[in-house]
Amino acid sequence: MSMNPQRILWPTDFSALALQGARYAQAFREQYGAELHVVHVVPPPASADMVATLPTDTPTTYQDDQLLEGCRTHLDRLVADRFQAPETLKLTVCFGNPWSMICDYAEEHDVDLIIVATHGRTGLRHVLIGSTAERIVQHAPCPVLVVKSAARDFIKD
Repeated sequence: MSMNPQRILWPTDFSALALQGARYAQAFREQYGAELHVVHVVPPPASADMVATLPTDTPTTYQDDQLLEGCRTHLDRLVADRFQAPETLKLTVCFGNPWSMICDYAEEHDVDLIIVATHGRTGLRHVLIGSTAERIVQHAPCPVLVVKSAARDFIKD
């Protein structure tokens, strides 16, 4: 049995936790010589937590081109700081429901593995807020590696 992902997707919300996922994305990219796709989804003006509960077919009519451009600039800087040979990465900033846009992107680009970080909320906070990572796991067209901030880590810097 062998594993050989050719296209890996790392979605980021620019949080410190998401950067933990970046470490794994870079390690898998190096280990397998995979193409790495980095995606940031700008949610509609409602909070990201509220957007996670909206049906995927809810129209998102608001789009701020300046906001998208600012996010693209931030993503360019983040990737330049965190990844070797960032010019070989495929970067995308889009607007919509984060979990559904990530799953759609993975399907459209024939992604083999999604690496996503999670806050690991439980109890009432999880019920009220939901989890983008959980919805990605439920709807992704490929395997998903969920990275949780923990004391034990197998990625060596």
